[in-house]
Amino acid sequence: MRRVIVTALFVASAVVSSSSYAAMDKPAHDAFVARCQTSMYMPKPQCTCMADLAATKLDDLSIAYLSQDPLDVRTSAAMSKKMTGKELSAIDSFMKTAPHACAGAK
Repeated sequence: MRRVIVTALFVASAVVSSSSYAAMDKPAHDAFVARCQTSMYMPKPQCTCMADLAATKLDDLSIAYLSQDPLDVRTSAAMSKKMTGKELSAIDSFMKTAPHACAGAK
């Protein structure tokens, strides 16, 4: 139940926010790092680096999308339908480059 509420809050904040680059607050940053660690099996320093990059390269909706549980396909599908091709392309590009760029983070 808690996960559903958190997911709803992320989606609501992403929809309400502008599509400009994210000014990631601490809870969003922490959620991104936690999801990165659990879903991508990367160490915390690498995930922290990726969260910092996401704040400069992605908009709020894209960050919320990447912070979702990948097994929650309904929410992910609903969010991806709200995204533009440019946003989806930015996520794809980010996921191809950020893990490598942050691989040496300590």
